[in-house]
Amino acid sequence: MLSGETANGAFPDGAASTMAAIVANAETYDFIRDFSDKPMTTSEAVLGCACMEAIDVGASLILVVTTKGNAARLISKYRPPVPVLVVTNNERAVRQCAPVFALHPYLVQDMPTARDDIDFEIMIEKAMIYALEIGLCLPGKEAVVVHGCVQADAETVPMVTIKTIPGVYNHPSDSAFADLSKVKTLSLRTTAISLKDLVDYRSKPRKTKIVCTMGPACWSEEGMGKLLDAGMNVGRLNFSHGDHVAHQAVLDRLRMVAKKKGRRIATLLDTKGPEVRTAMVRGGKDIDLIAGQEVTLVAVGADYVNWEGFKDEETGETKIGISYDKLCQSVKPGFKILISDGTLSIQVLEILSEKELKGKCLNSKKLGARKNCNLPGVKVDIPVLTPKDVEDLQQFCVKNKMDFVAASFVQTADDVRFIRKTLDEVGGHAVKIISKIENAAGLEHYDGILQESDGIMVARGDLAMEIPSEKVALAQKMLITKANIAGKVVITATQMLESMCSNPLPTRAEMTDVANAVFDGTDAVMLSGETANGAFPDTAVATMAAITANAENTNCYTATHCFIRDHSMKPFSRGEAFGALAASTMVECNAELIIVISTKSLSAAMAAKYRPSVPIIVVTTCNRVANQCCLTFGSYAIWYRPSVPILVVTMWNRVANQCCLTFGSYAIWTFAKAEGLWEGAGIGIVLYGRDEVSADLVPVMRVVDLTVDLRPDPSLTGCESLVKRLGSLTTTDQGPCSPALSPVDPLAEGRGGPWPSLTRNSIGIAKSPFNRASRSRKDRTHPE
Repeated sequence: MLSGETANGAFPDGAASTMAAIVANAETYDFIRDFSDKPMTTSEAVLGCACMEAIDVGASLILVVTTKGNAARLISKYRPPVPVLVVTNNERAVRQCAPVFALHPYLVQDMPTARDDIDFEIMIEKAMIYALEIGLCLPGKEAVVVHGCVQADAETVPMVTIKTIPGVYNHPSDSAFADLSKVKTLSLRTTAISLKDLVDYRSKPRKTKIVCTMGPACWSEEGMGKLLDAGMNVGRLNFSHGDHVAHQAVLDRLRMVAKKKGRRIATLLDTKGPEVRTAMVRGGKDIDLIAGQEVTLVAVGADYVNWEGFKDEETGETKIGISYDKLCQSVKPGFKILISDGTLSIQVLEILSEKELKGKCLNSKKLGARKNCNLPGVKVDIPVLTPKDVEDLQQFCVKNKMDFVAASFVQTADDVRFIRKTLDEVGGHAVKIISKIENAAGLEHYDGILQESDGIMVARGDLAMEIPSEKVALAQKMLITKANIAGKVVITATQMLESMCSNPLPTRAEMTDVANAVFDGTDAVMLSGETANGAFPDTAVATMAAITANAENTNCYTATHCFIRDHSMKPFSRGEAFGALAASTMVECNAELIIVISTKSLSAAMAAKYRPSVPIIVVTTCNRVANQCCLTFGSYAIWYRPSVPILVVTMWNRVANQCCLTFGSYAIWTFAKAEGLWEGAGIGIVLYGRDEVSADLVPVMRVVDLTVDLRPDPSLTGCESLVKRLGSLTTTDQGPCSPALSPVDPLAEGRGGPWPSLTRNSIGIAKSPFNRASRSRKDRTHPE
């Protein structure tokens, strides 16, 4: 329903047409039949079959003959995939079609009595021609016709037949992209909601992570502290603005505040990327553009920071500079150029030269300097990393040991490989790449991009400029589902709580948008202007945390686990097999925690892929791995550094069968309790290594009683409790060894302690089969 948008809005017809386009693209067949009461009436059974028949034969229309409209409403209940034309002689039935899903009325003066009457056949033929005229169906395709067995009216004893719609069906062109588009991505997300979920205000520990953009509204020590308290997991530095000095101050302050509060925080650098922008304006005065006015666009390239556009008030001549040097070679007459987040549309009329083209303004707008431009349908021929981006990655991201880089405007898998090479050249092997999907080229080459990337960002802002806005929700579902199946983290971004830039409460639509991202399967949600420049940054984070936590409570995790498992590539690697096993065993034994011992996060990532409903505690000696868990669904990390090299193969094998939680049991106990992840009782699933303590190479799974195996001896310290469990075992084949483990500050910088048996040479991590995408790539070891 539209309220103020049509009652008081400036664009009522535009709002209605936009809404129509969105719902038309979102409609899909729904399996309501499986959940309807059985046995059902014979009429409902037959009418429900009409929807299934439409799917089975690929029909373009369902046509139902009815006098009262009841038969049509029953068909609508089962959410048919095609329009339903309601043929009736009842004006009241015509009016009642208006609010009902898929129904379109066709009023006739007289209804034939019998279905074998010639008038009946004529009526059906005219109805199908009418459906063609108003664009409800395609010519030459099948139509499912529902009418009575004896009488024409389907209200009594309905039956289903199939007829061919008049005309000839023209098959779509078989272009390469058309072939690719035929492959559908099934997205099945199940929710299980009861009244208790609506009235119970308690929620389980939040598993969806929150990315916050740093900006003037929050980058003070006090502001950052409030964001951490409200639920921030990842701090985003937007390198489209600011210089290295300013960003360094923000990064140092963020880490200092997190260390003071004892909170773990990951950091993400968002590149400026190959943006296309307008040039400067003469005298700093905005150019006043009028709808229908012709303008000249000049491709000024890198000189856009000096070139000045203008409008001659006497002659009306207007010139606007564009930073894309190949503009005139990339667009054709009829193409649209969107400027300033789409608030100005210019249609290309004529290519004047290699550097100039003539266009027409489709709406009025005052245009300032350096506004962003989008070229829908154009593959922009600019490297994914500009010289500035390369400097930002090598001289800031890697030097400051940041955890993630969000790469803007990634269009192909080669772009990701180039970014990887740029990072690796200066020792940035441990930095994970999040590819931002922002244009049609990124969508077209998404499978390759996903394979090479460590994660995906659904950047809905620029994406809505590049593809029709009503398609963005569909793209979001496809991108998230494929990332889930690949086991890669995915962030949903842009305008999630946009109204909270100026209001303390979000709109109801924004709250639903955040919840739907959780239902879709996102690992994290992102706030941009809400925290960078908004009036209520910490309130926005707290609101997002509350929405995501409640949305998670209603997810049917068992169905999600089965869906991801069924659609994942077989055969599984060992790591993935045990990750899936841990998630399913958790359900079967009603476990409270999953604990993963991991040095490179491979096993932890596979456990998180299958979306267990309980927290995953990742125990690791690599601080970078611990930080990167801040972006992974349901994962909470403990960074541990052995005081001496004790975790060697021989010792672990000799005690694993007695207690697989000897490693850091005291820290796991205190951490889980302090973070509210566990109430102190129940069963736990533990993944560790068969030959090494880490589960990343040859994993082993144990089911343990957390109360017995995790609880430290209250009369001893954590280290003494560990010694007691190990008994007299104090030596290994490699010499004397103390079993003491020393917990370290989770925010402190530095390398993890030495693990002789976990070195790259001794276990051959480069040959690990866990990540198929990494098989053909350089070994991605963590230098820390």
